[in-house]
Amino acid sequence: MEGWMVTVAIEEDGDDEAFRHVTYAVATDDPAEAVKLSLKDSGAKAAMVNCPLEEEQLQRLGLQPGELIALHRDEVDPIIPRPRRH
Repeated sequence: MEGWMVTVAIEEDGDDEAFRHVTYAVATDDPAEAVKLSLKDSGAKAAMVNCPLEEEQLQRLGLQPGELIALHRDEVDPIIPRPRRH
C-alpha cells in the first residue's frame, strides 16, 4: 500500500478571498481517490496532490487502506509530533 499527501483549501467563514489550508496523509494508491477522500473529509472545494507517501510512512502514522489523517492545519502546525530518535 502506498498513499498521497493532499492539501485542501477551505474558505474562512464564507470569505471568498480568505482561505486556510489542511494537509492530509491519505492511504490509497490512487491520487484521484486521495483527493476525493480529502475533499469529503474537509468540505473543501479545492485540493492539490503534493507527493506520494511510501508504505513505511503510512505505517508510522498508523493508517490502514482508505484512511486519512490531518498532518497540518494553518492554526496548528504540526498536528502530529515529529518522530524522536532515542
